[in-house]
Amino acid sequence: MAELTALLGDYDRATVYRTVELFEKLSIINRLHLGWKFKLELSDIFHHHHHHLSCTNCGKVTVLEENSLIEDQIAQLGQKNGFKAMDHQLEIRGLCQNCI
Repeated sequence: MAELTALLGDYDRATVYRTVELFEKLSIINRLHLGWKFKLELSDIFHHHHHHLSCTNCGKVTVLEENSLIEDQIAQLGQKNGFKAMDHQLEIRGLCQNCI
């Protein structure tokens, strides 16, 4: 949020936070939790579904392309447990190549 408020300059910080909250409720953006921090990105409505690799050391986030095997497994897990999955986020946390 600090990056966003810095980019917007003169806008009131409270207004920015309220707008982000509204965009989340309207499913315009998604909040990706990265440890104690988070990043914001456009929802799947605006671009293809994908997953993330997140470095717990430097914060680098790598986007993984959609994988039909993973998507099928998620749907099967839901069905097996009497649950219809409507949405999901997959984030794999660890160390990137530069931090290993």
